[in-house]
Amino acid sequence: MRAVTMGFILGIAIFLCAGASNQDGWKKIENGSFSFSVPSSFRKTGARGIDSFVEEYVAERIKLSFDYGWYSNNFEDWPKDTKFEDLKVNGKDARIGTALRAFHKGFPYSTQIHIKLDGGMALSMFAACKSEEEVALARKIFKTISFKAK
Repeated sequence: MRAVTMGFILGIAIFLCAGASNQDGWKKIENGSFSFSVPSSFRKTGARGIDSFVEEYVAERIKLSFDYGWYSNNFEDWPKDTKFEDLKVNGKDARIGTALRAFHKGFPYSTQIHIKLDGGMALSMFAACKSEEEVALARKIFKTISFKAK
């Protein structure tokens, strides 16, 4: 009887957790190398890279793109007044930069995370934002990045 009760409680807990993740309005984007989550309002565009893996996802007030490869942007062309933060994401050293600079017309705020990986590879995820509110959203997205085990 105790096993049945524990099984029932575990089943309810799993059901509630699964329901909560569906209600939060986010979706997980997965590929062969890493995953990340975005609000469900984001839609994928047709953007592609030439020498690396590139995708773009957009919503009304934010454009989010990533570049996974050897030539990912490492902030060399960012303004001198960029504010940087060093942190760990999924156990890897990362750097987030934020600048009041319109790399994309009509999006005055820019933020990016750059994560160096093994073998010279890197991931840069960039967000062109309409306001500081979208910058905060981008940072939340950055922290969902998770690399697949090799």
